[in-house]
Amino acid sequence: MSTEGSESVTRRGFMRAATGTAAAAGAAGTAAAQEEGGGGGGTQEVAVGPGGSLVYEPADLTIAPGTTVNFVWESDNHNIVVESQPDGAGWEGTKGGASKTYNTGHEYSHTFETTGTYEYFCQPHKTAGMTASITVQEGGASSGSSGPAIPSSAKTLSIATTAALVFTLGLAYFFMKYGGDYGQAE
Repeated sequence: MSTEGSESVTRRGFMRAATGTAAAAGAAGTAAAQEEGGGGGGTQEVAVGPGGSLVYEPADLTIAPGTTVNFVWESDNHNIVVESQPDGAGWEGTKGGASKTYNTGHEYSHTFETTGTYEYFCQPHKTAGMTASITVQEGGASSGSSGPAIPSSAKTLSIATTAALVFTLGLAYFFMKYGGDYGQAE
């Protein structure tokens, strides 16, 4: 095999290095995916008066705790007045209360932490049916998905990590099958 001071690579040494590299790559990929997906439920958008209609779109939204909802005004003279919310939630709606309205281009965001149902309306258009609700629940959207949404960057990272592992194991197989003690007399 090898002697002390020799710079050749042995099969056993290569396998140790390959296994360590594969384990480190897998751990790094898992940590990065957790860091990317951690810390809340991301961001959702609600259109306020899209196309001049007197609605919030979507009218009913289900999100995970920690999700930020960004309300974007797409027509004029609307606001957000909170009608009901879970105990301890503290959502106040748009600034200025029921009498203050905002116009196209205005944006307002709120991060929902407390689980439960939040109901809200547009004061000038409540009688026209401009009402909506947000349900905050563990696991987020109830649209048939059984788990939290996975960010595309985490998916890309997992594919790259898998490719690196397959390459490393393929190279290890090659060295195991065809040897790795080149240039030494047997």
